[in-house]
Amino acid sequence: MGNIRTKVGLMTEKSELSDIISYGIDFKNRRIYFGVNLDTSDEDPSAFTPASVEYAIRAIHKMASDSPNKPIEIHMSSFGGDPYSMLRLHDEILACPCQVRFIGGGAIMSAATWIMAVCDERVLHSNTTIMVHDGSEEFGGKHTDTQITAAEMKRLQDLLYDIYAANSRMPKSFWEDVCQRDLYLTAGEAVTLGLADKLLDSKKRGNLRKSRQAALRSKVNNGEMKRLVTSIYGRINKLKVPKIELNLPVKEPVDPSLFIEEKIETATPDKGAAVSTELTNISDAGGAAATFTRAECA
Repeated sequence: MGNIRTKVGLMTEKSELSDIISYGIDFKNRRIYFGVNLDTSDEDPSAFTPASVEYAIRAIHKMASDSPNKPIEIHMSSFGGDPYSMLRLHDEILACPCQVRFIGGGAIMSAATWIMAVCDERVLHSNTTIMVHDGSEEFGGKHTDTQITAAEMKRLQDLLYDIYAANSRMPKSFWEDVCQRDLYLTAGEAVTLGLADKLLDSKKRGNLRKSRQAALRSKVNNGEMKRLVTSIYGRINKLKVPKIELNLPVKEPVDPSLFIEEKIETATPDKGAAVSTELTNISDAGGAAATFTRAECA
């Protein structure tokens, strides 16, 4: 009986891992990694497609059914895609009883910005690039058909402006003006305009970078560095090497809650056998001041 339970548990873990890796759905932590469906033949797996939206909506329904009062996170990096699929996801988010949190990084562009705008809480990584525009569509055919298609494109554009205006500080007239061209925004600019709420703070990683800090504090062989820099400039066909002053290492800020769990090998007094000892915290918020040497390459 125990073996059966073990096998069932392993199968469940494998299924959960497959959902996360292949489909971007993490039911346990209520996260949807939208636009990262790896089990696809799409040329651009980050784009909004009926299939990728369907994965996300089914996950939203399941999470809302399980715990309607717990938030759902949408993690996204996408260049956009099908506007009709986007509008379906937009409406499903508004119909969902759960708070929907948006965490964006990389590229949030075109139709992806509509999803960012409508979510209840919108957070961006600091180097995220936002791009808004009124869309682009190539169509041909009979004159009457082109008129019908043009009217539909105009309707979608008006929806776009309404969504931006309803979910930002800026009026519809502003979005009608700026979306006539591809407009690229930094994450901070998106927050200022009201398309996003805040930037995600970086962790204070000093505890995690002790080896790196030690390497950067080590003395530089000026001759070796000069030869390397001269060689690098030569590789890009620049014969004149400017005077370069190396950066001084900076002591990075520390967050005591960030630490590394490691195992160190110790020997038992009687048998000399190796014993693993868990280290739960190797943080060092203090430390003596280091002396740095400035090296120059001329």
